Amino acid sequence: MNMLVRMAFLCLGALCAVHADAASPATGPIRLIVAFPPGGGTDGAARIIAEKLPALLEQPIIVENRGGAGGTLGALNAARAAPDGNTLFLGTSAELIINPVTRKTAPYDVLKQFTPIGEVGSVSFVLVVPAASPITSVQSLIARAKAQPDRLNFSSFGIGSTNHMIGELFLSRTGVRATHIPYQGSAPAMSALLANEVDFTFETAAVALPLIKSGKLRALATPSPARLRDLPDIPTLRELGFQDLAAEGWMGLFAPANLPPDAVERLNAALTSVLQMPDVREKLTARGVEVSPDSAQQFRDMLAGEQRKWRRVAQESGISLD
Repeated sequence: MNMLVRMAFLCLGALCAVHADAASPATGPIRLIVAFPPGGGTDGAARIIAEKLPALLEQPIIVENRGGAGGTLGALNAARAAPDGNTLFLGTSAELIINPVTRKTAPYDVLKQFTPIGEVGSVSFVLVVPAASPITSVQSLIARAKAQPDRLNFSSFGIGSTNHMIGELFLSRTGVRATHIPYQGSAPAMSALLANEVDFTFETAAVALPLIKSGKLRALATPSPARLRDLPDIPTLRELGFQDLAAEGWMGLFAPANLPPDAVERLNAALTSVLQMPDVREKLTARGVEVSPDSAQQFRDMLAGEQRKWRRVAQESGISLD
């Protein structure tokens, strides 16, 4: 009988230990995967956040760059990791929403293969033309495009990039036609605009602002929901009467699917604390990221809306990366 009692206590102790291990926070270093090479905007934001999170999570963080295939390779690597809290992913609208909706066979579904932790912030864009362009307003751009169908052209960072999709959304909502000219990144796309090789583009506010201030570009409007802090005199497209024409880029923190709710809550609380630090906000703002911490559920709801919107734009414009 004593032997049976002893065995029962041993089994009970083992079960308690297993339960305690399952409920305890993750331990060991955290991999923070970035789907783009070092030195870019996403990588820079990731490193700003990674500098502060360890003190709150009591775990070291290693930023791991896994670029390739427009961010798909890094996203897949994160999605396939164990949901143990030791792998995080700093993702953007480009690889998590736009890339999948512009493919016949999506490599992943952000709402099914990732656990949203929280939004880091939004990335604003500005509709700009060369300073010497005869186009002086959104209405004159529309009038010119309607008078010369397919004669105007606009640049982007590449087929299926965020500003390509914003450009297609603009054409769809305004009823005009223009030719898309893709480039390999922001720098060559901007060089083409400054050289008057293209007529207009939607550039990130961070890149466009110095060129607007120096008189090299003319800002016509922003697709952001509200006017930009650094361009208070530039109207939104909504203000100009295009109620369905609001779009921004964004970046946020994710984990693999099926991360336990308590781990999600813990990570969201830590991310929110970091984003509320004045020096972090200042650094991210300087990079064109408007910090907007929220709950994991709010972030998930936003992602669902973004997925629906950009899938519709891709279908209407016939964009395909396949």
